[in-house]
Amino acid sequence: MIVLSELGTRLKEARIAKGYSLEDLQDLTKIQKRYLAGIEDGNHSMMPGAFYIRAFIRQYAAAVGLNGEELLEQHKLEMPADQPAAQPQMPNTFSSRSRSVTRTAPNEAYAEFIPKVLVALFIVLILAVAWYFYSASTNRDSTGTPVEEDNGVPYETPAPAVPEETEEPIEEEPADEPAAEPEEPEAVLTVEGTQGETTTYSWQGPAERELEITASGPSWIAATDENQQELTSEARVMQAEETEKIDLSEVESVRLRIGDYSNITLTLNGEPIEYSQNIQPQNIVIQFMNAE
Repeated sequence: MIVLSELGTRLKEARIAKGYSLEDLQDLTKIQKRYLAGIEDGNHSMMPGAFYIRAFIRQYAAAVGLNGEELLEQHKLEMPADQPAAQPQMPNTFSSRSRSVTRTAPNEAYAEFIPKVLVALFIVLILAVAWYFYSASTNRDSTGTPVEEDNGVPYETPAPAVPEETEEPIEEEPADEPAAEPEEPEAVLTVEGTQGETTTYSWQGPAERELEITASGPSWIAATDENQQELTSEARVMQAEETEKIDLSEVESVRLRIGDYSNITLTLNGEPIEYSQNIQPQNIVIQFMNAE
């Protein structure tokens, strides 16, 4: 058991100066009263782990108007050491590619139409020739001389009829194929480097970006932009099955402070962000560059 007598005393005095009871502080921080009392008494044996001691102290300090990071730094010799869980090294670069499908529709009906037209023209031509010879034969006798009518005027054989020309069908221009949809810009997330607790990534992809944070267990989480403005609803300990979505379309970078990374899943535009370091707590910084 670690005794945080001096740190606990400072926090308790600040709480009393604010006029808060432990019940009031429990409502403000969502930390159970027994944990708050343990922090003040320097008894954290009932707490879930060293990380949560730090996280609860930060929330306690923020609620009573103190700087939790400075308090922890001043009393770092009194704090328990972190014990990160070992996990395999993750790959550095992940990319998601958008694919476009171009569809072509050949004009099969037009290809079948031409042979039918040619057959129809051939049949019409045969019928016209047969009719021509039949008409000629009915206007001549067996000797081939013109037939005389009763008044003695020879009967003239009518001129053969010229078959009417059949108009060929006008070939229709094939319909324009639909224009292929423009490809969405490729999205690439790359690890630029690590320094201490901080891993820096670069993102090149669409300008519209959404970060989703999902908790599978309790973990501290906070998110700020390049101007140190809070992006989450509040810096807090997220609980299991809790999810928060952040629109990052208008920011140039985002900094995430994560307590127990094994309980937090991060996805950017649906693509998972893999952890490059197996430490807790740790910082994730993502710098955005829009794809051309």
